[in-house]
Amino acid sequence: MAKQMQTTAAMAVVKLLLTIFNLIFWLVGIALLAVGIWGIFELKYYLELSDTDYSNVEYVLIGTGSFMIAAGIIGCCATVKNIAWLLQLYGVMVFVIFVALLAAGISGFVYRNPLEEGFKKGLNSKLKTYEGRKDPPDSYIDKLQENLFCCGSKNFTDWLQPDISWSKTHPDLDEVPASCCNSTVDAEMCDSAEGDIPVRTDNGTLLAYSEGCYEKVTGFLDNKMAIIGGSALGFAFFQLIGIVLAFGLAKLINTNKYEMM
Repeated sequence: MAKQMQTTAAMAVVKLLLTIFNLIFWLVGIALLAVGIWGIFELKYYLELSDTDYSNVEYVLIGTGSFMIAAGIIGCCATVKNIAWLLQLYGVMVFVIFVALLAAGISGFVYRNPLEEGFKKGLNSKLKTYEGRKDPPDSYIDKLQENLFCCGSKNFTDWLQPDISWSKTHPDLDEVPASCCNSTVDAEMCDSAEGDIPVRTDNGTLLAYSEGCYEKVTGFLDNKMAIIGGSALGFAFFQLIGIVLAFGLAKLINTNKYEMM
């Protein structure tokens, strides 16, 4: 009887810990799902400008997040109802997420430079064919410049180079696309701009954004990828706690059943 009481007490502690873990696990899954959905609408043009195909990144996040939410529901049901085999299934599902996040964390460190190089090549090639159209890839470049407050790849002078389509249609004018317009310099001119703007105002003040988009994007990658990769690795190893708790609780449930017989 005393042994059975000890087992029951151990089960209560493990169930509490597993419930806490499962709540965190579930919240992270919801966050990944939300980021994936957000990425479809907000990050698409960043990824499409890269020379490397990242068109499935958002769907991988959505799939991973959905899988984690489903696993969290299974884990919650198994914990509440003391179903050993379902806890074991939950443990396997958490292990799958562990492997996926471990791979993602390592990739964040290993592929940072290829990511930057792919974006540079893609951006430069699409700048050369830009003609100010309202459809992709021109519209993606406009959104990039507007949202990151940047102009060109290296800087605004990229638009003045003779080997790009834009400069060929503006051969005698010192103009850049309207999406380069810095509203902090002249908000009225930026609001009324259609298609193009002069690089400088009448008094010589630079109207176009001074920073290039490549520098903006790579600056983000340099500052954030290490954090993102480290966070992915850290949470990956956090999954090991859930795996141990899930299989541990399943064993305690089976032991408790045996002791009651």
